[in-house]
Amino acid sequence: MEKTSELNGHQVRSERSTRLILRAAGDLVVEGGYQTMTLATVGERAGYSRSLATARFGSKAKLLEALVDEIQQHWQIETALPSVEGESGLQALRTIIINIRDAYKRDPWSLSVMYALMFEALRPVPDLRGRFTEFHRNLRSNIASVIAAGIEDGSIDPSVEPEHQASAIIAQLRGVGYLWQLDPESIDPEAVLTLFMEQCTEYLSSGRDAGD
Repeated sequence: MEKTSELNGHQVRSERSTRLILRAAGDLVVEGGYQTMTLATVGERAGYSRSLATARFGSKAKLLEALVDEIQQHWQIETALPSVEGESGLQALRTIIINIRDAYKRDPWSLSVMYALMFEALRPVPDLRGRFTEFHRNLRSNIASVIAAGIEDGSIDPSVEPEHQASAIIAQLRGVGYLWQLDPESIDPEAVLTLFMEQCTEYLSSGRDAGD
């Protein structure tokens, strides 16, 4: 029993240190970019030795991979889908946008890291561009599926093209995120995304005028 307790305690400490290392890596990517981040500074920022990040992940590339996994898993649209079960396609889309809007207050750290990583994906960072390309393709596909379901259930206008509309929604979301990262004092992302949600759902609604 004592040995089991000791093993459990070690696992808890290991999981905690891993979380803190990933948090520190995210902070450093946001502050200075991936290229300036080192495993030593990550370990120190996390409150551990300079060598712990190396011992835990082996390389800077592996640490980046783990950070991307953490952030992408957090922001997969599937995390919002269980809460929309039983809703119409239009209501589900509205709920997804609300969840993203509310994250600006609920979880600004992971949003900041996600956008910092997306900007890094435009640079020559191995595999990062591919990871975020796939991430956005999956996101577009999932939103398009919600829109297609809305067309099927009659809540979304049948003239809407799901893939194009999904791309437009993602572009709007990313634009808000970019402005928030660039100049947070000049934009209220919650207010802007509330307006966008209202305009988007009004436009997509099957009850809109044919001339709209």
